[in-house]
Amino acid sequence: MDPDAARVAMLHQDPHPAHRGFAEAVGADLVDYHRLSVGPLEGSVAEDALNGLAYPDYDVYLVEGSRPLYAALARRFTRGGKLVYLGADHGLYQLGNPDFEGSSGVKSLVGRFGTPAVRAVGRRGIDGVVAVSEFVAEFTRPVVGPDTPIEIAHPFVQPDAYDALGEVTPALDANVAVTVARPWAYKGVDMLVDAWPRVREAFPDAELHVVGGGHPESYAETPGVRVRGYVEDLADAFRPASLFVQPSRMDAFPVSTLEAMRAGVPPLVTRTAGTRSEAREIDPGLVVETNEYALSRGVREYFDRDPDDRRELARRARERGERFDPDSRKAAFREAFRDVLKEL
Repeated sequence: MDPDAARVAMLHQDPHPAHRGFAEAVGADLVDYHRLSVGPLEGSVAEDALNGLAYPDYDVYLVEGSRPLYAALARRFTRGGKLVYLGADHGLYQLGNPDFEGSSGVKSLVGRFGTPAVRAVGRRGIDGVVAVSEFVAEFTRPVVGPDTPIEIAHPFVQPDAYDALGEVTPALDANVAVTVARPWAYKGVDMLVDAWPRVREAFPDAELHVVGGGHPESYAETPGVRVRGYVEDLADAFRPASLFVQPSRMDAFPVSTLEAMRAGVPPLVTRTAGTRSEAREIDPGLVVETNEYALSRGVREYFDRDPDDRRELARRARERGERFDPDSRKAAFREAFRDVLKEL
């Protein structure tokens, strides 16, 4: 397929700002996959399928995450067009991890038709993939099969935040960690809070700042944990900290890790976060297993580092974070998307 001639639509629910930038980079029209109101079918897979039949004609449907996937597949099988999956959420991760609790709707589909059937549909209906991380590419490959082209393109930090965070001077001598997340179970903040008493056994002055609206106030009952809630200026969240923690049970490629690196705060991440690729480049010890014991050990080991070591890790983090500016990441996505289309 000629990438320069293809007419592209991005099917979305509520596009992530970086994904909106991706759409702009390839000249894609934004199409809300919930286009129709279908009464009693609202919220069901059947509604998604009916919506798919009504989409305008495009050569390529770039599908943001797994929620619009059913609608896109209905369109693909009945009226044509190529389907390129933007792998940016945990939907397909659920196929190989039945204990993982996500909110994409894939689990209900698996329960109804079985994993082999869902994978068969994926192999027939998904023509190409642009994954936001190597991690996402790994768990997407078994669903789409060995011959489907997969390229990787990372998201980016939003322009205003990118500029402001570049001016932050973090408190690298402090035993203060920060996590920035929404109050969703897969973000794993509860695990980090549960891990904090073990951190405090070794470092009685250790503090954990939980940033983001909606987290339980009860977290503050754990000694050393401060629930800061929504913070308008992210620079204010990172200045008091010497460590950022991404405790996710699963995360495709959380931008919060990139924001921390841009601010010069070294990130400790779980192996089930796509940003493990970035933390590992700073120091392999900054990637830990996904449980409270490993998180507490990782934080303690970081706090045990001497000031010069912390500053070196901060330097590497900031250098790594500089790579996630909007312009270069949009250009990288455009090239990845073009490479997929060339193979179709």
